[in-house]
Amino acid sequence: MKVMIIVNNGLEECEALITYDLLYRAGIDVDLVGFSNEIVSSHDLSFKAQRLLDDIDPDDYDCLILPGGMPGTKNLENDERVQKLIDRFVKENKLVAAICAAPSILIHKGLLRSGHFICFPGFEGDLVPASDVKAIKDGIFITGKGLGAAFEFAYLIIKELVNEEKAEEVLAKIQY
Repeated sequence: MKVMIIVNNGLEECEALITYDLLYRAGIDVDLVGFSNEIVSSHDLSFKAQRLLDDIDPDDYDCLILPGGMPGTKNLENDERVQKLIDRFVKENKLVAAICAAPSILIHKGLLRSGHFICFPGFEGDLVPASDVKAIKDGIFITGKGLGAAFEFAYLIIKELVNEEKAEEVLAKIQY
């Protein structure tokens, strides 16, 4: 299993990095794939991407993860490369995960259904999000409500890509 987390300027860094950390602990090969080498988050925190978006082969990956944050989500949505990646992963029935504001990208593409997703309040558009959940899986989509849901979000990704036992093990080892 190989996963890419798209990182770009303006993202919510903890949504990307907590997810990265938990997937890594599960033994999943995960790359922070950036628009550029250096990423500056919405909180003015700088870190480096491991790979560049223009240099990756999408066929190498089994899952695409979109972190939220502003203006990071708008930067993701306005990038043609990201739009093509989403389309490709959907066409190939590969897992697509988005957290916080990022599910709005999938909503705008008509990919999510009322009651079968969650996002940060205010980004649901005309759809009705699931209630009383922090993260949810529906078909090939996993969505999370926001930073506070990063652990549940990563849990669902690990459960899908590896198994529930490994997801439980990872959360237990970090004292969640």
